[in-house]
Order: sequence, then C-alpha cells, then structure tokens
Amino acid sequence: MADLSVVGKSVLRKDAWEKVTGKGKYTIDLKLPGMLHAKILRSPYPHARILSIDTSRAENLPGVKAVVTARDAPSVRDGNFVFDQYIPARDVVRFVGEPVAAVAAVTREAAEEALDLIDVEYEELPAVFDLEEAGSMEPPAVLHPDLAKYRNVEVQSIGASFEVERPNVHKHFKIRHGDIERGFKEADLILEGRFSRTRMQHCQMEPHTAIAQAEPDGGLTVWSGRQGIYRAKMQLSSWLGIPASKIRVICPYVGGAFGGKIAVRPEPFVALLALRTGKPVKLTFTREEVFVGATTESPMVIYLKDGVKKDGAIVAREMTVFLNGGAYADYMPLVTRNCAFGAVGSYKTPNFKFDSYGVYTNEPIAGPLRGLGSQHVIWAIESHMDLIAEKLGIDPVELRKKNILHEGDVNVTGEITHSIAARECLEAVAKAIDWGKQPLQPGGAWRVGKGIALGNKYSVAPTAACAIVKVNEDCIIELRHSAEEIGQGVNTVLAQMVAEEFSLPMENIKVTFTDTALTPYDPGPSSSRVTYNTGNAVRLACQDAKRQMFQIASSRLEVPPHELETRAGKVYIRSAPDVSMTITDLFRTAGPWGRGFLEKGAEILGKATWIQAFTPEDKETGQIDPAQAQRGMRLVSFWIHGAQAVEAAVNVETGQIKVLKMASAFDMGQPINPKLCEAQIEGGVGMGIGWSLFEELAMDNGVALNPTFMDYKVPSVAEMPHVENVASFLICAPHKDGPFGAKGLGEGALTPTAPAIASAIHNAVGVRIQDLPITREKVLEALRQVSR
Repeated sequence: MADLSVVGKSVLRKDAWEKVTGKGKYTIDLKLPGMLHAKILRSPYPHARILSIDTSRAENLPGVKAVVTARDAPSVRDGNFVFDQYIPARDVVRFVGEPVAAVAAVTREAAEEALDLIDVEYEELPAVFDLEEAGSMEPPAVLHPDLAKYRNVEVQSIGASFEVERPNVHKHFKIRHGDIERGFKEADLILEGRFSRTRMQHCQMEPHTAIAQAEPDGGLTVWSGRQGIYRAKMQLSSWLGIPASKIRVICPYVGGAFGGKIAVRPEPFVALLALRTGKPVKLTFTREEVFVGATTESPMVIYLKDGVKKDGAIVAREMTVFLNGGAYADYMPLVTRNCAFGAVGSYKTPNFKFDSYGVYTNEPIAGPLRGLGSQHVIWAIESHMDLIAEKLGIDPVELRKKNILHEGDVNVTGEITHSIAARECLEAVAKAIDWGKQPLQPGGAWRVGKGIALGNKYSVAPTAACAIVKVNEDCIIELRHSAEEIGQGVNTVLAQMVAEEFSLPMENIKVTFTDTALTPYDPGPSSSRVTYNTGNAVRLACQDAKRQMFQIASSRLEVPPHELETRAGKVYIRSAPDVSMTITDLFRTAGPWGRGFLEKGAEILGKATWIQAFTPEDKETGQIDPAQAQRGMRLVSFWIHGAQAVEAAVNVETGQIKVLKMASAFDMGQPINPKLCEAQIEGGVGMGIGWSLFEELAMDNGVALNPTFMDYKVPSVAEMPHVENVASFLICAPHKDGPFGAKGLGEGALTPTAPAIASAIHNAVGVRIQDLPITREKVLEALRQVSR
C-alpha cells in the first residue's frame, strides 16, 4: 500500500519516553492513601477436606484489619466455562497453593505474620497427578463428581462437554474429516509417535497485582495489571452481586502477560477485603505465588498417527491429545478445543481425525499461554513431518511444500483458506539459512545441524471490539480503547491507524486506554486479536468522526459531505483542495469563555463496534456448514502463518545445545509498524528457545519443586543467538477484512520454534527428542541409547 503515510512505518512508540525514563506506571507502582496490604493463606495439600478454620489468633494480631475465608465470601462457584471453584476454597482444596484465607493488614509483614496464626484442620483425600491416568475411565481420584451441573451455559458454543465414562474430563473436542480408515488403507507408509510437553510458567516481569477501593455508593474501583478489564468487571459483578455499573476497572501499563493474566486471580481477594475494611487494599503475588497460584501452561501428551503416499502426500492423520488443566477448568475448555487449530492451519489432509481431552488433576490451574496449545500440536506434527521425510528420503522443505495449504483450499474444518503465505515464509527462511548446504563443523565435541519447521496460529472468534474517537478543537484526535498495553505496542499501532485516517502526524494523536469508566468494551489483548479486531473498530470510529466533521463543514463550504476530505488539520473539497477550513474552525467560540462547542451535537465523537462474523462447528465433526463457508463465514477471525529455520550446535560430551542462527518469516497481512512486528518475532524467538530447551515447572505429587527464578531456568542473553545471526522477514499477505489489510502476529512467532530446534539437533547428532523441554540430560541419554 504505497499511498499510506503513517501505517507501514516504524514510528517511535507512543510510550517510549515514559518507559525508558521510568515515568510509566504499572499497577505494582501504585499506592493509595491509607492502603492496606493483603496476603493469601494457601493449601499445603493437593487434595483435602477442610474440617475447620480458626482465624481468631490472626484477627487479634496488631495491624491486622480483616481476615476472610469462604464463610465471608459469596457462596457461589466462580469460573469461565465451568462454574467449579469457590473463592476462597470451601469444604475441599484441590491443589497445593489453593487459596484458603486472606488477610489485610497495615503492612505486608503483619499480613504475612497473620497467615501463620490461622489454624486450618485438613483431612487428606486421594489425589491424581498423572495426566493420562486422570483422563482415563477409572481414575484413582475424581475431583468434581458433580461438575456437570455447573457448566456455564452462556458459553457452550466453545464451552465444556462432559463424558460420564471419563469423570475427570471437562472437555472433549472432536474433528472428523473424510474417511480416516480408508485413508490409512491407501497409505504407503504409516508412522506413529508420542510427543509431550511438561508444565511451563509465563514468567512475566511484573507479578500479578491488584488494588481495590470501596466506593461510597457500595461499588468498587479496581486497579489491575491484567488482560481484559471488562472480563474482570463482569466476573466481579457476578461473583459479588454488585451491579456492573458500580464497578470500575482500571489497567495501567502491564509488565508482561503472555496469556497468564487473562484469569481473575488477585482481584476477588482485594475486592472482598476492601469491602470488609472500607480501605484500599493491595495484593501483589510473590514469585512463588505466581508460579503456583496464578496460571501455568497446560502439560500435554499427544499421540500422532500419519499415513502418507510414497511421494510424500499426506492421506490420513489421526491425533489424540490430553491436556492437564489442573484442579479447575478455568480457560482450559477453550485451550482444549482451540489447540486443535494447530493441526488445521498448515496442511491439506484429506482424511483427519482429532480428539482432545481437557483433564482435571490435583495440580495448579493451567490456562492460556502464548499459542494457546497450538504450539504443542505443531511440535508433534512438524517433528513427524521430519520423520516422514527421513523415511521416504524426501527433503523436509519439499515435503512441506507438497502438502501445504494454498489460497482458496478448504481446510479440515471446512473453512476456505484466505491470506496465507506459508510457502513464501518457508522459502524465505530456507534461503536465509542456506538450506541444503552443510554447516561448518567447529570440531571437538561440538556438532552443528540445521532444522526447519512451519507454524500457524488462529485468532479466536466470535469476538468484538469497540472504539471511540474524539475530535478536539485544537486538532488533537483522542482515541479511547480498552485493549491493555502489555508491552506489545498496541497504543502505537492503533494511534498509527488514527493518524492515517485523519492524515495527521502521530503527535496529534492522544490515546486514553483501559478504564471501564472512560473507554468502551474490548476483550483485551489475547489470541493476537487487537490489531485486527480493535483496529477495525478504530477505523470505523474514525470514519464516524469524519462523517460528523464533514456534516458540519458541508454547510459552510457549500458542498455535500461526500465531496469532502481531511488532511493536515483541514477539511477540504476533493475537487478543489484550496477551498478548505481548519478543524479548529468547526468549533464555535463563546467570547471570553473560549472555543470548543458545536452548534449541534455537543462534540465530535466517533463511535464504532466491530463484530467478527463466526459460524460454529458441528459438535460431532468439528465441521462448519459449507454454505456458510462459501459466504465467507469461518471458525476463526484469521490465520497467522510462518516458518523458522535454525542452525544449532550440540555438545556430544555434555548435551549442551546452542542455537547459533535463527531465521523467521511470518505473514501478518500489512505490517502496521514493521519494527514492532520484528520485535514480536524476536521476542517469540527468545520465548521459543526457553519453551524448547529449558523451561519446566517440575512437579512432585502436586508440589512445585522450582517455583522461583533461582531454580526455574529461563533463557538469558547467553542462550540467545547473536543479534547478527537473527533474521526476521515480514511477508505481506493482506487480509480482505483486516484494517489496512493487517492481521495479528504475536502468538504465531512461538509455534515453529521447538520442532525447528529439534530438527537441527537431529541433523547434528542423529537423535530425536520427542518430549519437551529438550534438556542436556535427555540429549545425553538419547546419545547413549544410540551408541549401544
């Protein structure tokens, strides 16, 4: 789009100076007068009955202002897709770290001391930790024997689905496409494998933090560093029985999220304690609490069976996936369903069968993490693609090209493929890594290899977004939106769209964000949805504001509104650009009381809602109606496609792995801000290396063994390839429904990393690891097995 002046340019971030100077405020930085500090008492048992709780000693401790337990909280279950959790725990605890009581005191130290004075008597119950055992027909423990009564009927289109024969399963999702048995009969080669990924933590820099203040009208104001202020408002209103109009949620800058701040975690406790004490209450999780009491990634086990022809054409694919959701369903029914899309977005598969099971265990609550399970499924598929290529003697790049989806193809759910540049991404990274050429070998104990993989990420539907655009008398355009700034640069990207619509410099765009009293509805930054969905709402709001401007200017310039345009702070006649008036002149003056009112309408306020069209799948087949597909309806908002190629070194004596080079290419439609797109990709590279090689929240009978950064390994600069060896390619595949042709990007950057690294390891030393993370110990053991 050569005629764009601001969109497509790498302009400076709107928040750059605030953040580099330390002036930008996060929830953890906020302090209110008279503020109390909260702490949570958590269960030491993975499964136990609460026999009694005595808080009297804690209540009598100097400085303690309130202690709350389940008896002080609403006696209703909370949840998203299943109403299965009391907050705090009532009668039964189901994981180590589940909240049992909360304290508010004048200091953090007093609150912590009070926790030790709360006496809780438990009776231990049988527990289940093994994912496949828990998901079986005869598990050793059943966590929620009555859960079928507590499904959230409002979200059943993508919500829970219970099976009597598997009592710990809260969601079973299916896709059936073609004839799977016939497909395997037609195959020349059948390959089967088991793949897995253990539990991971999001590791946001800012821990989960919230502040609540009771208001004189019985309402609440809540400050929270989270994803989705309207989601928090809705859940607090429902749980507390307070009208939504009396709850205000404000979100300053957020110090990282990655899906781990979508769930409501600290907010209920500060709300309850603020209402009890009449004072502001702040709760900041310790790092250990973040690891066990916030949200973790779901461990998964994936069984994959592929049938292919001699030429590499896939004729059948069957997958069974088990997801460890922990003690409560939370967002796991969504993850259980949507992880399937990792198998949908890249390849033509004429015969396809998919089953995923969301399973309760007595472990910490799992939920969304960047990729929402797609990366696990892609890890298995892409690893299998390399195995197939090896068995058939076909180049891995050529095998992928043979099976890749193209524009207009129908995928395994019946959607018609649009805006796909997967092939171009694959070719770009293959060229960048010199695919086909042997890497230089450094000698000694080090061996170097290359690997490559495809990835994809859907964006969720149904969804909606709203935006407001106010035109001020000084030619400053104010955008109001509710998509949290979690570090991704949303305020900059949306401001660029406003600047483009009004043909103004970025300096003329003001952004007001994430305050339910001021900014309109938005689900927030999840599923890489904001650029596309909120961006569409922003464009529509701009057009509504311009329509109002042109209506006012029409009478003064004596032409119909449709003949007017705006640029550089002026409204002008398209056919006679010299005939114009300034935006300031649209407003009237009131003598010495200043300028700023309109003759009609009070203010120029553009408003808009974007609703993403959606058609649900058949619950038994996962297919959408073909007639709806022909009309452009789909299961998702859009697809991100990409590829990564890796050069990695493996030390055959120590098992150490070094990622030496990484090339990434992704199609995000029209890049709104190319530098921010590159930052998303490069951030995804770092997170992907951690996901592939290091990060694991180790569990032992429900207890987290390494819930701090002292023991939980995240990649540092030392584990990253040198900046000169990291290449990022932005492939433009404009989306017909996207703002300026744009789509999202952020989550896609993580999806191909693990299989690409695993492929490079295999190429280097001849061993293939199928259980993530790929640690030194696993590499050494695999090498020993090969040498026997």
